[in-house]
Amino acid sequence: AWLNARFYILDSQLNPVPIGVLGELCIGGAGVARGYLNRTDLTAEKFVGNPYVPGERLYRTGDLARWMPDGNVDFIGRMDYQVKIRGYRIELGEIETAIQRVPGVRQVIVIDRTDERGHKYLCGYITGESELQIEEIQAALEAGLPAHMVPARLMRLEAIPLTSNGKIDRKALPEPEGSIHTGAAYVAPRTTVEQVLASVWAGVLGAEAVGTQDNFFELGGDSIKALQVSSRLLQAGYRLNMKDLFSHPTVASLSPLLRTDGKMASQEEVVGQVNLTPIQRWFFEQQPADLHHSNQAMMLYRAGRFDVDALRRTMDRIVQHHDALRTVFRETEQGYAAW
Repeated sequence: AWLNARFYILDSQLNPVPIGVLGELCIGGAGVARGYLNRTDLTAEKFVGNPYVPGERLYRTGDLARWMPDGNVDFIGRMDYQVKIRGYRIELGEIETAIQRVPGVRQVIVIDRTDERGHKYLCGYITGESELQIEEIQAALEAGLPAHMVPARLMRLEAIPLTSNGKIDRKALPEPEGSIHTGAAYVAPRTTVEQVLASVWAGVLGAEAVGTQDNFFELGGDSIKALQVSSRLLQAGYRLNMKDLFSHPTVASLSPLLRTDGKMASQEEVVGQVNLTPIQRWFFEQQPADLHHSNQAMMLYRAGRFDVDALRRTMDRIVQHHDALRTVFRETEQGYAAW
């Protein structure tokens, strides 16, 4: 207790978190206010019963913090500043704290921005000593944070912009000039595998050129694009283990882990009789009134209308490539069969 107050670091269910784990800083004790004037909704949200002291209330500060082993509290930042990038939920305050630990840094603010391709990325703004080098901060973050938490851009400012009442003006933070840079100098692919991998990444990510040191996720990659990469590599004769891409997200580190797929399926047209699948066999066993009718429908709308000729050609090619779409079922003496 300090100045009639008790401090707790709790999870969303008001359970204490272990040492080193992030949680919400909550305050209890006689010093807690009664609530917000004329704001019963906000009062109910922020002032809750203290499960550890009967009859007492807790004030949920909305601040992110964690206990340190020495008993001190490491303040991270506001819980409001949480973003989701490439499937990861990221606490911006945690990144700001990591940058703040770099010698020479005075102030730091990290926000999420959207690039010209519509991809979200992290951008950090820093003030500090004159000899402070952005490259040193980048290296420190890459050594101490997971790859998805390292800002794709770091900018140095003379001062952090403030609003008229002295708060940080996030809307006034300047937008970085030029394209997003991953922090790595361009290194051209050398081996055949690196060339194939870099070409596939460039096609999936919409990048002009991909170097061997570029990070897949910092270039805008995500889990969906990773599946597209795997599919295109398979067409090129290489098999990718998806977990390898997440743990080795550069061309240089991933290329040795690719395996040549010696069992490439023939892409020629398939003809002849085929066995019924279990679901097809089940369908015919139901003996429906209209055997020819099993329908799944979807309505697609496009404000600019569809190019019907292009759509027909596309569907013809899909049916030609996917042999199962050309299946015909016939009744025989031994039951139904498929061709």
